[in-house]
Amino acid sequence: DFLQQLRLPPFFVSILSEPSNWTSEVVALKQVSLAIFQILPTDPNETVEITHVALLSMPRLLVTFHTFPQNNDAEGLYQLEWQYMKQRERVPEPSSSGLLLAWLQFHVRRTARAIRELRLATVEMDQAMDSDFANFDFEQLVEAKNCLLAVVAVAEEQNGTIEALAVAEQSTEGLDFANCRGAFSMLQANSSSNERLSARVDKHLNELRERVMAHREDTLNQRLALLTILSAIFMPLTLLSGIWGMNFENMPELAMHGAYQKALFGMFALALCMVYSFHRAGWSS
Repeated sequence: DFLQQLRLPPFFVSILSEPSNWTSEVVALKQVSLAIFQILPTDPNETVEITHVALLSMPRLLVTFHTFPQNNDAEGLYQLEWQYMKQRERVPEPSSSGLLLAWLQFHVRRTARAIRELRLATVEMDQAMDSDFANFDFEQLVEAKNCLLAVVAVAEEQNGTIEALAVAEQSTEGLDFANCRGAFSMLQANSSSNERLSARVDKHLNELRERVMAHREDTLNQRLALLTILSAIFMPLTLLSGIWGMNFENMPELAMHGAYQKALFGMFALALCMVYSFHRAGWSS
């Protein structure tokens, strides 16, 4: 009923009536524009469905549509938005376009805050890896990577939508940033900065992951080297045991006095010589 009272084009009504199909986009007609903007969920650390908000802008009206669940986290986000928008200096112009810019800036700054927190967590993991690599929790790195992937997707979508708004302004009266060009330029700069910063954090996390994988590979190589040394030491001993274990009637060494003790001593001396040889060759380091 509310949408019908606004006398929107049927195309806009069909889009707003199907929030499950929302994707980041900007649609501009002569008197009205519609921007679907992706935002971070109330808790960026949780794995949740993608959250979009539809912004319907007219010369003297701005309406937001969302599909947030009715819970305490969502109420907290509403309160944060209200407190932000209530400050007069946050709104560059007392118009629908000025309110739109303030609303977009609020969520772009939320994204920036989430990226900075991930960058700080990445630095802390880097320091923990340097101080005590053996006890480093790899699950922390996996969780940070998964969280960053979600934040990067939001940052990229936000930057793309803001750039689309800049183009759409030229063909609609629903958007007018002429009197708040500085605020809009700052919004563009902030959204671009989020995308670049998220890319740097992603690169840092990939470097940490490569260090972990290299350390695991080095540990595996050391274990394989140890097994190789042991196999090489016991190979001649196994050969001698196999020869002396053959059931031939004429084996003079078996009838020697103290043959058993001499055989054990010779095998032990051979093993020591091989261990010393491997040590001199650097295999034991």
